[in-house]
Amino acid sequence: MTLRPTGDAEPPAFHILNDGAPARALLICDHASNALPRGYGSLGIAEEKMFEHIAWDVGAAAVTRRLSELLDAPAILAGLSRLFVDLNRYSDDPTCIASFSDGTVVHGNENLGDNERAHRLAAHQQYHDEVARRIAAMSRPEPPVLLFIHSFTPRIGGTQRPWHLGVLHDGQSAESRRLVDVLRADPEIAVGDNQPYSVDDPKSYSIYEHAIDAGRPYIALEIRQDLIETEEAADRWAVIIARAFREALAPNRAFPEQTAA
Repeated sequence: MTLRPTGDAEPPAFHILNDGAPARALLICDHASNALPRGYGSLGIAEEKMFEHIAWDVGAAAVTRRLSELLDAPAILAGLSRLFVDLNRYSDDPTCIASFSDGTVVHGNENLGDNERAHRLAAHQQYHDEVARRIAAMSRPEPPVLLFIHSFTPRIGGTQRPWHLGVLHDGQSAESRRLVDVLRADPEIAVGDNQPYSVDDPKSYSIYEHAIDAGRPYIALEIRQDLIETEEAADRWAVIIARAFREALAPNRAFPEQTAA
């Protein structure tokens, strides 16, 4: 499903899928949407730019939706474009409300007043309050494994990115190490270990706030966008990822046992 940047109804700060599912894991997709509230148009940029990576993580929502089904896990997906407010950035990071992104000047984000910034950051807070609330509700007796789903461009500048998938971590995540090993067992998959970037560059608010700083188990996965641009392609990679998650997280007993179809 492709989301439009504007519409008749105000987009919510988040969407919840598979609420109450039995998995001891929570899927989190910070850049799932390219939607904007009414009255914002396309933030002064060409409308087609709202369907590119500067506005959302292409394919990430489709993969997350399918993973939610395959893993029988709840998911929370952002409802607003990262150009409105980037939910995976700290509020004092200039790219939290970016006025320039990958060669594009975002005129609608220039010279914002205090009230407008506060309005955008309120959506940021609302989303993260909901993530925290759901983690707390699932943390009896132990916290769930947090599975962050993102996607990355196949090239940046003139540099090609060869990885199919990247696993981002702080070096202390046993779950991430196991996933890297599981994925690398398949010679057909090019796996980046803290590639094409890490949780520190740029610093990932969601991962630090809900996982690293809180000492919770997590995996942060990046998928190359040209591999998941269609629903069919996203579904194929979701199946691959679901199998890898199940194997890597078997010691955590994160997922219910699979039953025969």
